[in-house]
Amino acid sequence: MKNLSKVRKRKKGFTLVEILVVIVIIGLLFAIFVPRIDFASNSARETGVKSDFRSFELVAEQLMRENAGLSKHETVAKLCAANGGLNLYLDDALKFSTTGSSSQNDPWNKPYTVQLVGSAANQNNGGIIFLSGGKDGSLDGTNDFAMATVYVNGVISSETSGFSSNIESNAITGITADAAAGAMTVTGNTAALKYKK
Repeated sequence: MKNLSKVRKRKKGFTLVEILVVIVIIGLLFAIFVPRIDFASNSARETGVKSDFRSFELVAEQLMRENAGLSKHETVAKLCAANGGLNLYLDDALKFSTTGSSSQNDPWNKPYTVQLVGSAANQNNGGIIFLSGGKDGSLDGTNDFAMATVYVNGVISSETSGFSSNIESNAITGITADAAAGAMTVTGNTAALKYKK
């Protein structure tokens, strides 16, 4: 009788099969949820870029409104001058150098850049393009985020490209990358923009 009670009191442990099943289930859950976590991280970064671009857009609109276009800012150096241009309206953390690089880094730890494009037909017409190279960090036209604010014949408009949901404008037909140089062409009251890769 004593032997029988000892057998009943002994605790039963996990078998090797039970342990393997638990490991497989944990592995499957990991495989399912980790890509979603990475997607959420990229989505949060994209939201950060949108937020910074919104600040840039408001400043660009203010500059264009006060100067009736871009005729006083025909180069990036003038656009990003310390005591004028965009930097006059930007918070210190977001200011641009005269070469067009921002002191603020994007969520991938690369500086935002700004490019200026003009229209040969009208000196006041022009566009300011704010850029982030995205997760690959380079302006190559594939993973780039761009926001353009344009002044065309007295009307200011903005559009984005590269985001999962873009801001669109009837006054801008697109923002594309070009290996040669940035440019803006105006047809009627509609602008097409290219930024330099």
